[in-house]
Amino acid sequence: MLKYENVTFLREPAKKLTSDEFIALHLNVFFQDRDEETRRKMLSEVHDLITGAKKSKK
Repeated sequence: MLKYENVTFLREPAKKLTSDEFIALHLNVFFQDRDEETRRKMLSEVHDLITGAKKSKK
């Protein structure tokens, strides 16, 4: 499990999803007090933390 901003995400189910699938499933569920772009960034970060993916900065 990964707890992020008081939301708990299960690692194993999340690992089976692509980042886009993960974001699509959770976008309108969590962090509704923030705008859509911010929610997308947060969910992308959660997915990266779970899968161990690292994004290279340009």
